[in-house]
Amino acid sequence: MKYKKNFEVADILELIKISNEFIERNRKICERLAAGIPTHGIIDSLVPELVNLYGDYVVQINQYESDESYITLAILVSNDYDISAHKLISEARQRLLEKYNNQYGDATLSLIEYQYNSIIDLKLHSPQAHAIRKGNILWKRTDKHYILNTLIPELVHIYSNYIIQIVQYKTSLADISLAILTSSDLDDYERALIYRQRQGIERKYNDMYEAGTLTIIEYSYDPVVNPEVHDPVADMLRGGDILWRREENNDESK
Repeated sequence: MKYKKNFEVADILELIKISNEFIERNRKICERLAAGIPTHGIIDSLVPELVNLYGDYVVQINQYESDESYITLAILVSNDYDISAHKLISEARQRLLEKYNNQYGDATLSLIEYQYNSIIDLKLHSPQAHAIRKGNILWKRTDKHYILNTLIPELVHIYSNYIIQIVQYKTSLADISLAILTSSDLDDYERALIYRQRQGIERKYNDMYEAGTLTIIEYSYDPVVNPEVHDPVADMLRGGDILWRREENNDESK
């Protein structure tokens, strides 16, 4: 009976917690309505403005609960969003912020920037990161153009001098299928080290969008450029699109 009583107390406490959260949520909604702030209208007009402003740097926009303002948005940016990009964008972003806060009141809107990879990395523990993860996704990038713009430099970086070409080919395995064509001096030890990093990159983009977005294979460059070599993979890659090639190979320029 004692255990049953403890369970009943725990259930009551949980119900009280849920009830308080519901009351608090309704209170905030009522405050916004009383203040005459058209939340949905602001978001509908603001999100396209932010996407246009940030261009290829924005990966996702989340709305989350915060005491800072009625509407709090997190602009989740890509890894290549550096200080120079921030300086170019910050002034226009501030004007957007002031436009809505001047019209509806100082505490109407707040905007923060966060790296997308930091938010999806559950190892990052902070109240703000948890709040953003629990928030509503208002917009998410899905175009392949963005993926290739950020993916190719990452692959070139991890393969370093071993990479000769990156070829995109058609397959039913994924929306984007890439082949890394490597030089003959890539040994098994280096290949194993690179493989783990490549798998991490592939997993990151599939998590960012959805499973089946990206697949990456590695293949030797020599059989692909030798027309006398006939195997299914080499033949398939010869018909693909060259997205990147090492500049030293001037004899292979398009």
